[in-house]
Amino acid sequence: MLPHPTTKRLVRHLLLAVGLTGFSFHPARGQTTPAITVDNFKNGETIQYSTPLISGTLPDAAAESVTLTNISSKRPTREMKGLAAKGRFKVLADLVPGPNELTIQAGARTATLKLTFQPQTSKRGVRAIYYTDNTGDTTLISPVPAAKLDITGKLSTAMLLMQSFTADRMSQHGYGRKTFNVELEPDGRVKVFIVKGDQAPNSGFNDGAIGRAIAMQASRPHTHYLVMLGRGCGYTAIGGNGKAIMGGDTIYTWPSSPADAQAAFMDATPIDSGKYHVDAIGRDTFWANSSTTIGACLHELSHSFGLPHSMDGLCIMTRGHDYFNRFFTLLEPPSKANSKPLEFKDSDAARFCKVTANNLAVSRYMALNERDYISGVQPSIKFDPAKNEITVRTDVGIGFIALDPPYGNPGADYCVPIDPSKPAPKEVVITAKEWARFGGKPFQVRVMDVDGNGNIDRDPLKAK
Repeated sequence: MLPHPTTKRLVRHLLLAVGLTGFSFHPARGQTTPAITVDNFKNGETIQYSTPLISGTLPDAAAESVTLTNISSKRPTREMKGLAAKGRFKVLADLVPGPNELTIQAGARTATLKLTFQPQTSKRGVRAIYYTDNTGDTTLISPVPAAKLDITGKLSTAMLLMQSFTADRMSQHGYGRKTFNVELEPDGRVKVFIVKGDQAPNSGFNDGAIGRAIAMQASRPHTHYLVMLGRGCGYTAIGGNGKAIMGGDTIYTWPSSPADAQAAFMDATPIDSGKYHVDAIGRDTFWANSSTTIGACLHELSHSFGLPHSMDGLCIMTRGHDYFNRFFTLLEPPSKANSKPLEFKDSDAARFCKVTANNLAVSRYMALNERDYISGVQPSIKFDPAKNEITVRTDVGIGFIALDPPYGNPGADYCVPIDPSKPAPKEVVITAKEWARFGGKPFQVRVMDVDGNGNIDRDPLKAK
């Protein structure tokens, strides 16, 4: 299938997007002004994921693209095309283990950025699964020719994009570039397991069969699983108990490589929803389908880490996953819902809200490197009616305290401030001022220590 004509035109009309803390490059020889400024990485920085999104500014506001070359790599992804407009750019990089020398070029100007990729040593991680019925059928009903449906490449790329998004958004909240671990092949792709179930073709969703198949063919200790359901195995989106399960009928729009990711999020090719499965909240285009469904994978995966829904409309834990694309792009392409390209602010892109990021930060699956944990302890939650205070205590150190509506319905909204740059407190006192937001209605207290041990009091003001 040829790209939709609108897709090609959009690349020439990208507008302003995200900017963080700045790092100015020295000009290349013969240049009198800085060639490029990177906003979100420091030169020489070490990170523990392989596919960072690099953003910054260009002196030439007329530049329409950038090219990133990883001089340290021999992979097909050593050269990546990025988006640029109005003096801004975004581009992905595929890092090899160890030092990486990156060249970023826009027109005649070039600059270099050095990043070191240090693989995580944590034994905990996420394993990518593509689940089929008992025939092993991996074909899809799709407008894309079967020869171009690289199922493992698409699932691998989605994992890398989710990992990159998580690291960036966690860093914005002050937790460093924390993200989950994945298993990488020597070529940099995520290892994907094709798992054959014992269920018959077109028999629909069968959680028991999925569990049996993973246990026999892809089980690993301390592992969560992102499971994409093959043809005829149902379409769902659920997360919990160590698994995130998503219907796979829509992955035909997903990029097959990080080099294709930004183009995929700019692909305005329409989808005939009468012929093909589409999940894009009525926007019915390739880019929107990719955004919603990859973002939903991260939503369900976060549920598997124990996160509830959020009350922030753009958080990944609500419907923020519909706008996952905006993290990687500078402009939203047309769709069935919008006939023209849509400008957006960085604040309109998918994110982790504060309470979600804080909750995720204390998960053992975000630890990056292997370490010892204290298990079997539970933080205490005690109400003192005389003082009208709730005291939370643990000798391990408190990492997270949330005040939510009962059972987190409709979602998490507030966490007691705990400074991640300081040693974790062993005791925190919650005053009545902090639960006044509930207007006298019931609320719950959720607590996690820095080793991931938790406790919930569904009615903390009730006499115990």
